[in-house]
Amino acid sequence: MLVISSYILSKDFFEYKESKESTKNLIEDIIEKESNNEINIDWEKLININKDIIGWIKIDDTNINYPILKDNDNLKYLKHSYNGEYNINGSIFTLNNNPFQEEETIVYGHNMKTGLMFSDLGKYLNKDFLYQHINFEIYSKNVNYKATVFSAYSIDIEKEENNIRLLNFQEKIDYYKSKSQYIIENEEEINKIVKLSTCSYINNTVTPTNKRYYIIANLKEIKK
Repeated sequence: MLVISSYILSKDFFEYKESKESTKNLIEDIIEKESNNEINIDWEKLININKDIIGWIKIDDTNINYPILKDNDNLKYLKHSYNGEYNINGSIFTLNNNPFQEEETIVYGHNMKTGLMFSDLGKYLNKDFLYQHINFEIYSKNVNYKATVFSAYSIDIEKEENNIRLLNFQEKIDYYKSKSQYIIENEEEINKIVKLSTCSYINNTVTPTNKRYYIIANLKEIKK
């Protein structure tokens, strides 16, 4: 048992290190930071690595600076890196057919103890962090987006699915606002949103956790 445990721990550490270094190398290779703090992405090079890469998400002052994968293969990217290789850390991914073109795009990522992937999303339930990071960026090959958070909360995944199952888009917006940990004043019209999702361990009694953090943001196109 000791040998098996040691093997699992060393394997997890190797995959964590591999994921962290791989992402760092990717950022250095395909991203050029511009003077206005936006980034310029070499999409041709990125898509040559993996045609499933359809976007990039970046939240300042966090570890969230990753490609977004379109998962067409039965949740492959829960346990595969952006380059298609197996890795327990997985990737940031979406199941939407037309990501960021539909009214609502859901983006998933693991909450890793190492701090990788979407682990920093839980910080949005801290009011100071929320207002200091209320805006973040999502980039795609043809369109870039400014995302403005208008709701942040934690809830059981089954409750969430039941609560929104029969709602139309505007009803979902109202629901998300009502569930938010904080009332976020924003008068901008909301026509398109992104919903970030990761595991939450707040008051959780089940392993694996049945709770999720949900961070929902208004999406507005940025001119390239």
